[in-house]
Amino acid sequence: MAKATTDTCCLTLPLKLEKWQADRLEKRLEIARQIYNTLLRFELKKLRRLEESKEYIDIQNLLKETVDNTERNKLYKQLNKLRQNAGFSEYAFKTDIKDFYKHYNANIGSSVAVHGIAAQVWTAFERLFYGNGKAVHFKRRGDLTSLRGYSVAGKSGGVEIIFRGTYIEWKGLKLPIKLEPRNEYESEMLRQRVKYCRIVKKPGRNKPHWYVQLMLEGKPVIKVNKNTGKLLHPIGRGAVGIDIGPQTIAYVSEKEVALKELADQVNSIEQEKRVLQRKLDRSRRATNPDNYAPDGTIKRGVKLTRNKSKRYLKLQRELSYLQSRQADIRKRQHNELANHLLSLGDRFFVEDMEWPALTHRAKKTEISEKTGKYKRKKRFGKSVGNKAPATLIGLLDIKLKSRGLEGVCKVPTSVRASQYNHLTDDYKKKELSERWNHMPDGRRIQRDLYSAFLLQHISETQTDFDKDTLIRDYERFTVLHDQCIEELRRAPKTLASMGLVRRAS
Repeated sequence: MAKATTDTCCLTLPLKLEKWQADRLEKRLEIARQIYNTLLRFELKKLRRLEESKEYIDIQNLLKETVDNTERNKLYKQLNKLRQNAGFSEYAFKTDIKDFYKHYNANIGSSVAVHGIAAQVWTAFERLFYGNGKAVHFKRRGDLTSLRGYSVAGKSGGVEIIFRGTYIEWKGLKLPIKLEPRNEYESEMLRQRVKYCRIVKKPGRNKPHWYVQLMLEGKPVIKVNKNTGKLLHPIGRGAVGIDIGPQTIAYVSEKEVALKELADQVNSIEQEKRVLQRKLDRSRRATNPDNYAPDGTIKRGVKLTRNKSKRYLKLQRELSYLQSRQADIRKRQHNELANHLLSLGDRFFVEDMEWPALTHRAKKTEISEKTGKYKRKKRFGKSVGNKAPATLIGLLDIKLKSRGLEGVCKVPTSVRASQYNHLTDDYKKKELSERWNHMPDGRRIQRDLYSAFLLQHISETQTDFDKDTLIRDYERFTVLHDQCIEELRRAPKTLASMGLVRRAS
């Protein structure tokens, strides 16, 4: 999709729907899902024909044999050109979908089909071709939870899902918006031009909740205290170093040093999920007995049935709501923490972590020298999934750019912030269980806080650290560090990775 030439911000508002309106929206999402899968099937057949062509096979074989990066880049360019000529581009996908949505024109028009559904299919293929995607997948019933359509006529291709001030108009439906007249932020945001609207369905405890996302032209309105007129979330000045892990975040600024648990209100729901999944499995087996062999395994090579009882659908809603509620709590806490970080500085430095790599199980099987048992292959999948550290950094980056500042600076891991000691000017590799640095001056410094302190003083080249400012600010850092550790020791609960767990003597 072409990149927007103007700033864009989003305002999400709840819809006040009657049951018949919600049912109509459910129907349209299901139609859109079927159109999505039809287009996806068409494009996959096209891709299969391309992959069977001699030219495509020759380029793939050369890529396997070629080591030189310059030659590989040339081959990739030839491959991309071959794909474009075969019709693999966003424009081509938008042209292809015109043959599939016309039968449903009473519910899905050109704007939603072309700029909503076709764009989603192309995003999946784009991730497959140019990103880290491994395959494109069909959407199951209920997987498609949002649709968008342009609110202005012109090059965008028609008008559909239109914002009318107090309601959304879409193909004969008038969907009332729940507005708060006394909300100054909301009123100020609605003065901006609406680029397009997106209808979104989210799980609820008893029934789905419906929202409209208004994509507005411009930057988000800065919130102020209506009584004092001061900014609710002011921007600080100075550099802030951040060391973020699967469950914790350590940050160091001129005013504050802190080590916190990420989204501490997000509790582990693994046990509740396991109970619901076992119930779902029993229900599936009871309603689809012909899908399973006598030993309980799923039959292979036969067409499986997909019967779902009312109880099964209810359990599905419970599981979906459980996960959605956790996501909402996590998003709210990340937003609050990002606002607090913004009050400490305007330049942020964090190591560029590959979070997906930390979620994978270890490939190598190892035996512990101490116990003689096999080491666990599990790594940090559940922690990263529950705490979403990358989401916090992304949210902080968006907030910085919306204020006209540079985004979060991601420092390469080659600087080895966790190994460097500025007093001895050398590097020492540490075990993950070593949570404290024993400094030459006799001090014990918490490992994550010290890494954040070092990142705060990264050099302009981002290849090493500014040793002069490290020495200058070290005393101030140690005072704030000791205050932080004392507060953590008084806390009723801390994580083991903080290094403050009292072991029984």
